[in-house]
Amino acid sequence: MSAPRRLRWWGALPAALLGGFTLDLATPWVNWWPGALLGVALIIAAVWQQRAWVGLVAGVVAGAAFWGPHISWLTLYLGPIPWLGLCGVMVAWFGLFGLFAASSTRGIAALRLPRGVRLAVQALTVAALWVAREQLQSTWPYGGFAWGRIAHTQAEGPYAALVSWLGFAGLSGLMALFCATVVALAFAAARRERHARPNRGFGLLPGVAVLVLATFALAFVPVAGVEQTGTLRVAAVQGNSKSGIFDDRESGDVLRDHLEATEALLEALESTGSEVDVIVWPENSAEFDLPGNHYAARAVERQAARADAPIVIGTILRDPDGTFTNSTLVVDGDGITGARYDKRRPVPFAEYMPNREFFHALVPDLVDLVQLEYQAGTRSSVLTIGERPGEFEAGIAICFDIIFDDHAEAMVGDGAEVIFAQTNNADFGRTDESAQQLQIAKLRAIETGRALVNISTVGTSAVVLPDGSEADRLPTFTAGAMVAEVPLASGETPALRFGATISTAWLLIAAAGTAAGVWGLGRTRARADADRRS
Repeated sequence: MSAPRRLRWWGALPAALLGGFTLDLATPWVNWWPGALLGVALIIAAVWQQRAWVGLVAGVVAGAAFWGPHISWLTLYLGPIPWLGLCGVMVAWFGLFGLFAASSTRGIAALRLPRGVRLAVQALTVAALWVAREQLQSTWPYGGFAWGRIAHTQAEGPYAALVSWLGFAGLSGLMALFCATVVALAFAAARRERHARPNRGFGLLPGVAVLVLATFALAFVPVAGVEQTGTLRVAAVQGNSKSGIFDDRESGDVLRDHLEATEALLEALESTGSEVDVIVWPENSAEFDLPGNHYAARAVERQAARADAPIVIGTILRDPDGTFTNSTLVVDGDGITGARYDKRRPVPFAEYMPNREFFHALVPDLVDLVQLEYQAGTRSSVLTIGERPGEFEAGIAICFDIIFDDHAEAMVGDGAEVIFAQTNNADFGRTDESAQQLQIAKLRAIETGRALVNISTVGTSAVVLPDGSEADRLPTFTAGAMVAEVPLASGETPALRFGATISTAWLLIAAAGTAAGVWGLGRTRARADADRRS
């Protein structure tokens, strides 16, 4: 059997570099969604049927080219060390993808399979390995980092609706499969041309035609619908606060900014005879221990009474056992209600310090910045807000909660009719971090079939409808409020009903494809040994 077709190593590494950078062009700083398809195709081409070491290095190069600029916002206040650390972990996952994809496609190529079957198995295996990388990076280490997935690039692209049918893993897998199929067909065509078999040159055209037609058709798939149970007139307040770690502020400044912005909102509503059903403030907007701050609590209570609407508010709480939580409370005209949510996904190295003694020995100044150790919440992520007959169920996601698939499943599973995504992006200034987070939030709205209020202390803040469109939006670093009427919904989209099954299926395909590749490589070595002995 002739050697498998692949790029030379000196062509594979530049392709990986260009692929990683092009993939990042699909994210908000350029927002060119086709860049995701082109970038992934280049990365897959770089590792296709490569020797193991070339696949590993190409994966590392691609990962560095993507993750370096993609999360450069980490360097804004904290410098290069946290950025290098997180990039290092994410790049390592990319390197493992390159290693396994290269070895698997090379091994499968050695199996005696019909050409079409072989190409399909290779493409499915590479796509599944891509999804496996995204899923694993989303869970480990320290709870994972579910950021930078291919699906995220499609928030404003033609395939966004597919996330309501397939979920995030399903959409990522479908896009990776498209790219892998293109690469497989391209290498197969090049191989035929190389071996000068023009009489069979049209054998690949049916596959190309089917791929083109399917890609075109998928752009017209509608968003999966769920039952609408009513409507909600919601307001969300952005205080434009100095709420970052290193901002020069006094205690109470952030609360005052949101009280003043809410005051302006109430005056505008009263001047037009309008009203709202609920007002949402961002993460940390009430600063520390709102229940223990009588004057602050009373000020919020008076505004809730004036609006005749509850205010959903973010605050840091200290429990009787001395532990801290990043929490959401509800305040109405009678005071703080019993509704409470505690953030389930505190951010490692920001809201708590894992392995503090070890990391303190390496970078004591940075570790000392993390003074409080927030505990992961265990309460339901859904709060009942209002009073009958006007009460509704709101799913709460604080900051990075929104990026994790299991949190979306928990919110809808507990009956959320609308989602309030409260966040504080002040630490990232005018970088792309908040826009990247809003991309994910938009897709989350489509995936769950719920309207979503993404409200930040400084932006990017927007009210997102279940189809991913924006009902209202605020300029960044500007105090103000959004007001919009949004639907309340019940039931599950196909993405939530079958998303975990789809994700598991991709992981099983990755395992099966890798095993097939190992078997193929083993048979190749066995034949080579037999030839040497003969």
